[in-house]
Amino acid sequence: MFDMTCVGHNICMLRKSIGITQMELADRLGISFQAVSNWERGISMPDISKLNELSALFNVSIDEILSEPVPSPKI
Repeated sequence: MFDMTCVGHNICMLRKSIGITQMELADRLGISFQAVSNWERGISMPDISKLNELSALFNVSIDEILSEPVPSPKI
């Protein structure tokens, strides 16, 4: 099983590392910003069909999105 909190943390850190908001990420993926918020809070997981899009957008592997938290970006 995947840890939804870790996945959410990864998505949040990756999103911030490319400098976009939850709304911008949602628009790029064709979903609601509430869905992105729920992912980042560990309430839900991205649909499997969105993992490829996230991977391409963040330029990381799907494994990196689903694994232990990625380091926080230096801002």
